[in-house]
Formats: sequence, C-alpha cells, structure tokens
Amino acid sequence: MKRINPNFTPCDNGHYTQLPEGWTVAPMQVLCSLVDGDKQNGIERTNLDVKYLRGERDAKTLTSGKYVTANSLLILVDGENSGEVFRTPIDGYQGSTFKQLLINENMNEEYVLQIINLHRKVLRESKVGSAIPHLNKKLFKAIEVPIPSYKEQQRIVMAINIAFKQLDLITESL
Repeated sequence: MKRINPNFTPCDNGHYTQLPEGWTVAPMQVLCSLVDGDKQNGIERTNLDVKYLRGERDAKTLTSGKYVTANSLLILVDGENSGEVFRTPIDGYQGSTFKQLLINENMNEEYVLQIINLHRKVLRESKVGSAIPHLNKKLFKAIEVPIPSYKEQQRIVMAINIAFKQLDLITESL
C-alpha cells in the first residue's frame, strides 16, 4: 500500500475480518482518479463518444477537445450506463460524457477494472442529478477495494478470464 499511496494509513475494518494475511483494503480514490484529457485546438481528431466506442457509429471528427491517447481508459460519467469503462482504440478527443480513468501504476489495471465492473450495477442505480443522471463520484471514490499482492491480483484476473471463457463455451453450446 505504501507504494500506491505513501500517506496511506491502514485501518482495521470490522467488515473485512476474513481477508487473507497480507491483504489490505483501500478506497477506490486511492487506486485511481478521474480526470479530463489535455485541451487541444486546431488539430482534427476522432470524437471518442459512446456510440463510436461501442461500434454503433462511424468516426466523426472534431478540431478541438480533450485529447486522449490510444489505449486510454474512459469511464462514462453521464447517462444511463454511468460506470461503463471503455479502452480507446485510437488517439482522439474524449466524448463530453466521459472522464479519463487513471489507475495507479502499482495496481494491476485489469484487477481494478474487474472491481469497477463488480460495482457497475450499484453505480448505475445510485446516479445523481435530475435532468441527466451522473455517476455518483462520491460513491465511486468510496468503493472499498480488497488489495492482495500484485502477483495475486494477476492470478485473480486470470481465474476470472478462464471462468468467462468457460461460460462463453457453455453459452455457445446451448
């Protein structure tokens, strides 16, 4: 934990008395942050909006926006599916309904994404705002994440991926 956040003070949380030795718990805000891309003008780039990232529409271009590089993570913060995460296939300008999701380099990125995915239903059901529902950022930042060693995070991600592949095979055979 000290590599992730040198100022972190571990706490004894009664809800997590069953954690294996060496594991700890930290709020999501310690593991990642939500930021905007770098503002740029005068350069034509693809608009990385929801419909484009879902493959529902061809690319549209803009000449200004918040620039993000290929392979960046964008989290949907406005709309019905708040909490959904996309990986950008190319450089472009992030859509207005997104924040860039920056994950601490000492965490396994896929592990953190699995934790976010695990909480997507709660995030969707806890949106704030009346006209346009928004991701409840306070709730998102407060998600308590069990943190094993980096090697164990990798093992957990691999086990999840194997389980999903097996489920896909079962679904295909039905």
